[in-house]
Amino acid sequence: MPSTDFHGTHTLLSGDYVDALSGLLDALFPCADRGLVRLDEEWLDEAPDVEDCAWAWDAIRGRFDRLSNRDEHGWTAWGVELDDPGRDAMRRLVELTNDAVGSHFVAEILLVRDGRTVLSAIPHHSDLAVDADVLREDAFAAAEASLAGLEACFVPVEPHDEWEAGNRRWSVGPAVCKETLDGRRTSCYGVSKLRGLRTADDGTTLELAWDLGEPLSEDPIGKALSWTLEKLHRPPGALPCGDEQRAERVADFLAETLRRYDGREIRV
Repeated sequence: MPSTDFHGTHTLLSGDYVDALSGLLDALFPCADRGLVRLDEEWLDEAPDVEDCAWAWDAIRGRFDRLSNRDEHGWTAWGVELDDPGRDAMRRLVELTNDAVGSHFVAEILLVRDGRTVLSAIPHHSDLAVDADVLREDAFAAAEASLAGLEACFVPVEPHDEWEAGNRRWSVGPAVCKETLDGRRTSCYGVSKLRGLRTADDGTTLELAWDLGEPLSEDPIGKALSWTLEKLHRPPGALPCGDEQRAERVADFLAETLRRYDGREIRV
């Protein structure tokens, strides 16, 4: 759950989350005047194998100021000036997020400029967003450039397209989402799992191929669990777009997103 005072314009798609977060912080440190972290300190009392987190936090705690007025979700807030020691302290916290305990302990990482949040990251959800309306154009370009060589790219938070077709509401953005017309059920599927796309003969429907992953195991129980998970979370094999213009627009968006993500070519 991101900070309540933050409204990102672009979200990160990434298969290299910690490396992407590290590079983005380095790229945006010059554009921010304050760092802020929120820590879920209960993990230091309850989780096993917390020694690394406790040791690292004890070593850098003196760099941070306690900001109890910025606590959220039961997480304690700490601020740091972004001089060289402050940047190093932020980098040390990012290193902790490489494992499960650290990614929960370091609950949220933020960069702030003139009192406004420009970046918010929730490591245990592999979630990260930036506010391009606050960043200068060259700063956002630097953020995008920092993702070069990684499986990563920014996608606008707002859907690229929304429409109704086949008794469903559809939207395409960071995910392909379908919703019942009564709004009672919504299913979303991250576009990074998309492996193939072609336009059907009618010109208005996109046929999609997804990476469903390997079975949990080859034994009967593993195959049964995999089958159940697939049934519960099966992405759409067809995307009815209603007209040829939208189909082409959506196909171009998905193809370009995956090309920026990891160079993947999905149109066949």
